[in-house]
Amino acid sequence: MNIQQLRYFCSVMNAGSFSGAAREANVTVQAVSKAIGELEAELGEPLFVRRSKGAVPTSFGLELNRYAQQALEAFDKVGDMFEARRTDAVKADDTFRVLLAVPNFSNHRIVCAGLERFLSKQLGTKVSFGLCMGYEAVPQLLSGDLDALITIGEYSNPLCDSVRVGTLPVGVFLSSKHPLRKKKLVTMSDLAPYPVCHAEGLDDFNETILNLYLRCGLASKVVPIRTQDEVKHFVMEEHGYTMGVGISAFSISPSWSMLRFAPEDVIPVSVCAVSAKDHKSEQYLAFEHFMLKGFSRVLSLLGT
Repeated sequence: MNIQQLRYFCSVMNAGSFSGAAREANVTVQAVSKAIGELEAELGEPLFVRRSKGAVPTSFGLELNRYAQQALEAFDKVGDMFEARRTDAVKADDTFRVLLAVPNFSNHRIVCAGLERFLSKQLGTKVSFGLCMGYEAVPQLLSGDLDALITIGEYSNPLCDSVRVGTLPVGVFLSSKHPLRKKKLVTMSDLAPYPVCHAEGLDDFNETILNLYLRCGLASKVVPIRTQDEVKHFVMEEHGYTMGVGISAFSISPSWSMLRFAPEDVIPVSVCAVSAKDHKSEQYLAFEHFMLKGFSRVLSLLGT
C-alpha cells in the first residue's frame, strides 16, 4: 500500500467514478484503475462495485475511506512542513535531476551515464539522468523532487509546461526471426499484418510514437503489454513488434533489431522538455536553453 493508491482511492470516493478521479488527478483512467486494482489485491477485498456509470463503494470501501482520509490529511501536513523547511533552507544537493520517459532498453545504463557526463559538462553542474514511466515522474515534478522530464512525443498537462526541443527519427524493433527482419526499410503496409505492442503506463501517458502512427493510418493490431517479460515474449515468440526512436545507441541487442521507416512513412516524433509550472530553477532554465540550441549535439552523442 502506498500514499498514491490512497489518493486515487479517495478521489474515486469523492468523484463517484474512475474517470472523474482521473480528471481530478490529471492522469489516465488506466492509471487510477491499476492503482485501485493493486490496492484491492493487497487488501484482499473489493473496494468498489464497477458499473457503467460509475463506481459504488463496498462496505469495506466505506470503512477504509474513514481511515484513508485521515492518513492523507496527516501525510499532507508532514509534506507541508517539509516543503516549508526545504524552502527556507539552502539546498545542499545541487544535482539537476532529469528523467526520460521510455522503457528500459538493453544498454540503458551506458546511455544514461554518457548523457549524465555530457550534460554535466554543458550545464556546469552535476546531472542525474535516468529512465521512468511518465506517470511516475509527474508527482516528482510537481513536488520539486525532479527538475525535468523528457518525453518522446507531445505531453499536455495544465500543471506542467512542455517545450518542444527537437525531433527524433522513428524505428520498429523486432526479433531476428521476424519475417521482416531482412528488409532494410519498412512501411506501414509492411507492418499491417503483424501486431504492435501498446505499453501500458507509457503509450497511455502522452502522444507517443505508437499513438502518432495509429493516428496517421498504422493498421496493425494493438496488443496491451504490461511487463518487460511480456514484451520479450511478444517480440520473440509472436512476431510482434514495438515502436521506438531510431537511435543506434538504443538498439544494441543480439536477439532483436531496429528497422527504420521508408521515406514515404517517416513521421518525425517531437522531443519535449517538461517542467512543473511552479518549479523552474535557474538550472532548469539553463537546461531548456541548451536543449533548444544544442539538441543536435545530443543526437550526435547518441549516434543518430
